[in-house]
Amino acid sequence: MIKRPEMGRREVLQGLMGAAGAGLALPAIAQDHPVRDHLAHPDRVAVADTRARVPGAKPVFLDAHQMETLVSLAERIVPGSTRANVAPFVDQLLAVDTPDNQRKFLGALGWIDGEAQARYNHPWKALTEGQQTELLTAVSTAEPAEPPHFWVRGEAVVVPPPLPKRPPTTRDRFDELKGWIAGAYYSSEIGMRELGWTGQVFFASFPGCEHPGGHR
Repeated sequence: MIKRPEMGRREVLQGLMGAAGAGLALPAIAQDHPVRDHLAHPDRVAVADTRARVPGAKPVFLDAHQMETLVSLAERIVPGSTRANVAPFVDQLLAVDTPDNQRKFLGALGWIDGEAQARYNHPWKALTEGQQTELLTAVSTAEPAEPPHFWVRGEAVVVPPPLPKRPPTTRDRFDELKGWIAGAYYSSEIGMRELGWTGQVFFASFPGCEHPGGHR
């Protein structure tokens, strides 16, 4: 029996957009998160996905320590992220993103390392599983400065008004990282199958998940 090749992210996203109509239905990602813009462009996704699948490829935006941190963090936030090539895919998207979005991501990733050092005197990737869980629980349950808006089917897709400048909170930084990770994971065939996709019907909305921070 010949094994069917895994469906690429481009095909997954095209199916999702067809099911959701004008919007892109993905769990756990705020409407204004930058990963949504990437995922709305199938050609861009196809290039990033192809490059992310190359075995042993070096990161193009992140340095080695940052990539190791992201790989570990993604696996803790959404188990299965390593198999879905989440970190390499995010790295490829960041490489073509705006300087502002790049700075926001690097700031959030550096912050999680700083929190690990402050609490446990070790970088994130050197923490025990229990310490990582404890840290993620603390930051994922902190109050956000502004409640994120999640698109629901039937709602008009609008560009949210710009928010006033303010320092990012603990929850802001966590949600920044979680949005990239969740977007990369649930745009993969592995992520879709976790939500119950059978390979034939795409969801226009999703059941809940139990990953840190919750998915909507």
